[in-house]
Amino acid sequence: MDNHPQWREWNLEGLEVTQLCFDYQFRVQMGLPERSLLITFSSPVILRSNNDEPLLLDPEQTRTLSSLLSLLFQPTVTFRASSEGHCQLRFQNGSELSCAPDERYEAWASLGTGELTSASLLCEPGGGSPWGQS
Repeated sequence: MDNHPQWREWNLEGLEVTQLCFDYQFRVQMGLPERSLLITFSSPVILRSNNDEPLLLDPEQTRTLSSLLSLLFQPTVTFRASSEGHCQLRFQNGSELSCAPDERYEAWASLGTGELTSASLLCEPGGGSPWGQS
């Protein structure tokens, strides 16, 4: 049995964050008419920036999410997902948004269009491969 997570990565160069939505989830939309990616975070996320300490942010505590506003209109680089249910969204400025699986809830989901259709994934409760068995 392989104990090392496998990662899949999608190139997001040429895209930027076009919309952020806050309710009891946090959604990040980036895209062009021919390809787009929407990521919905339902569990806490970690925001890492080059000069700051990592911030743990909980979508259910919307009043604490103001630091995520800095992501609006930021160019993106990659979206990655692991066979254990982790995900990472990387930005051109070196920032990174990451989410780990939750034992009770679907921690995150992504919906891609165009060449990003294969990035349409769901992190089930407890983690595991978001792209199913392969």
